[in-house]
Amino acid sequence: MTITASDVMLVDQQIDAFNRQALDDFMACYSPHATVLTDGEVVASGEDALRALYVRQFAEAPLTATVLSRSSQAEWIVDRERVEGGGIPPMSVLALYRVRAGLIDMVQFVGRQAE
Repeated sequence: MTITASDVMLVDQQIDAFNRQALDDFMACYSPHATVLTDGEVVASGEDALRALYVRQFAEAPLTATVLSRSSQAEWIVDRERVEGGGIPPMSVLALYRVRAGLIDMVQFVGRQAE
């Protein structure tokens, strides 16, 4: 599989919705069967779990993500992001997004560390 311009636009739309804490716009970027992993651990799988995770995060610790660099490999879009807000120190994180059939079906967050 090859990354397309529309795949990149979808990831950008997802980041924009995340930064605005616009839950419905955010969820529209994800497959109903999407899985989210943090450092290899599944933290949400499926639409209901994903929605519950981000309802809580948007309410308790609204964060913003800034893309510092981006690359792609096979079916993955890989961002190095600066995440800040919500009363936490800024963090650097790798975010790996897999887009299939026009929706994000998996995202992995790797190597969170304070900046």
